[in-house]
Amino acid sequence: MIERRDFLAGLGATAGALMLPPDAAGTVAGDLAPRRQATSDLWRDLRQQFQLPADYAYFNTAGLGASPRAVSDRVKSEMDREELSPAPGHSESDWTRIRGKCASLLGPSCSAGEIALVSTATEGINIVLNGLPLEKGDEVITSTHEHPALVIPLLHKIGTAGIVLRTFEPDLGTRAGTVERIRALMTPRTRLIFVSHVTCTTGQILPVAEIGRLADERHVWFALDGAQSLAQFPIDIAATGAHCFAASCHKFLMGPKRTGILYVRRDRLPELESTVVGAYSDQATSLAERQLTLRADAQRFEYGTQNAALIYGIESAVDFVAALGLPRIWQHNQAMAERFRKALQAQKSVELLSPAEAEARSAMVTFRIPGRNNGQVANALTARRLRVRSVTEAGLDAVRASFHVCNTDAEVDKLISAVAAEQG
Repeated sequence: MIERRDFLAGLGATAGALMLPPDAAGTVAGDLAPRRQATSDLWRDLRQQFQLPADYAYFNTAGLGASPRAVSDRVKSEMDREELSPAPGHSESDWTRIRGKCASLLGPSCSAGEIALVSTATEGINIVLNGLPLEKGDEVITSTHEHPALVIPLLHKIGTAGIVLRTFEPDLGTRAGTVERIRALMTPRTRLIFVSHVTCTTGQILPVAEIGRLADERHVWFALDGAQSLAQFPIDIAATGAHCFAASCHKFLMGPKRTGILYVRRDRLPELESTVVGAYSDQATSLAERQLTLRADAQRFEYGTQNAALIYGIESAVDFVAALGLPRIWQHNQAMAERFRKALQAQKSVELLSPAEAEARSAMVTFRIPGRNNGQVANALTARRLRVRSVTEAGLDAVRASFHVCNTDAEVDKLISAVAAEQG
């Protein structure tokens, strides 16, 4: 078994290949309890890898992740290194290596050539929506629980291309119900289904594999906003059937702010037009011969001078997650979320808004206190140094807590007590 001190030193220095002991976590909250006690000190000490103040519990990773020191130190050192001898361009071999590491987060089938390094999930979403040949009257299906990063580009597309937007309310009761709601919206004019892998509102994991099969049956494009799923839990992108997946690296991956990735399945790359191009998008260029050949891989969606320090920071973030082990991170976070959820269920004045099916629940728990302005509840909890998020999307008046490796069991206990106090 690896000594906790050595493990944490390895993370802080290089975020290398050290792993938690095999008994670090089980698969469900009940199974986790006895095992977590043996490793609770390790997870508590891991908290020291973050610059968050000791008296400040951060439960908003789903909004913006706190970066561990391994990431912020890498960004700072790379910025300083660049200033010793500023130069345009970047290392193609380094970028290929980093794309490959990002691809590993999407499962064994994903390759570096299917990954573009972008600024945010928003940029990736816009690349997809603007690159598809959507015309007036073409229908796009999405949910009523989408983040503005998807909602605003879709509404913009109504004005610029004349698309028709058809929406469904995700079924919090059953995954099958969600699929049937999408099926009921499909017509011969349906061209695209674009939904969140995990909703920002209730933390619901949508049944993406089933939606992907439906899209395949109807021969329509299927795209995912993966902002809330990337590095929250293991992903097999091939199993989802998604053609595109856009995500920010600054949430559960804990990467530098304003970084992201876009996955485009290799067989769909030729069909997605590049609407913004520049240096590095091209494979061959000749002004004299009026000739341009774009890259055959997803790098065609990258362009211009990059902030190299941020890209290297993404690499350190992926290394940090890999060192911990994503399955163990997921099990650890699930345990905290389930304990919080169960505690709220016992508080009669709290209404849970997260999914009923365990399979659809993430490490994000959304609730409200009926009769209260829950924006004020969120502010009150944050004033107690318990940073949560107010949820207003989809017309909700609710509070969301998201759990990640920067949280401890003691912090979860404080949040449970604070929610109880807010009920008066």
